[in-house]
Amino acid sequence: MLVGGVIPQQDYEFLYEAGVKGIYGPGTPTPASAKDVLVQIRAAVSLQSV
Repeated sequence: MLVGGVIPQQDYEFLYEAGVKGIYGPGTPTPASAKDVLVQIRAAVSLQSV
């Protein structure tokens, strides 16, 4: 799961513990978030093919 938007910093730890793989707040550069999304997709796909 990936999330974005205005998310309070104090909620990040809870979200990561709940299984979130990426948090993208306002101002996150699009290329950086897109690269991270691709990394997360590739990791999920490789786990499913095991």
